[in-house]
Amino acid sequence: MSLSPSHTLQSANFVGADSVLQPFEHLFDFKTFASLRRMLSHQQSKPLVKRAEFIRLVTLYLPEVAARLEESDVGIVHLEMGAMKLATKDAFARCDFPTVRKHLLLIADLFERADAELYDAIRISYLEAIFLGETSAAHIVARGMLSQPMENVLRHAELRREPGSRVQA
Repeated sequence: MSLSPSHTLQSANFVGADSVLQPFEHLFDFKTFASLRRMLSHQQSKPLVKRAEFIRLVTLYLPEVAARLEESDVGIVHLEMGAMKLATKDAFARCDFPTVRKHLLLIADLFERADAELYDAIRISYLEAIFLGETSAAHIVARGMLSQPMENVLRHAELRREPGSRVQA
């Protein structure tokens, strides 16, 4: 007697799977999972961006930001991202939303394809440094311009900052 795959799966016992998945259940809902899955499949079709590529793209598309870099900052990704952050904050101060959008579009593209080092720099030295704790109208408008993955990262960071939060870093 031959058993079909669906027949054998129905009788399979996955006791161990529940205990492995349990710690992560509170972190992901289906919408977040679907977003991450889409991001990963999309990311596989694009080349990974490293720190050196970040500087090249900023120099190419945002020369005014590249001009802010001190020579001693080049090669230290969080300082390079800091120049990007300062340029975006200056655009906020001028209510120059086309420039803010231009910066966020470049960051969104990089965020989806960033290696671990660049991803952390974008998350910490750009997104969190600009948006965490900010409630001005300009920041609310700009936050609406963020890609869904960037918004998810900020929400997670906000949850970590809340007193009594159980969200792990």
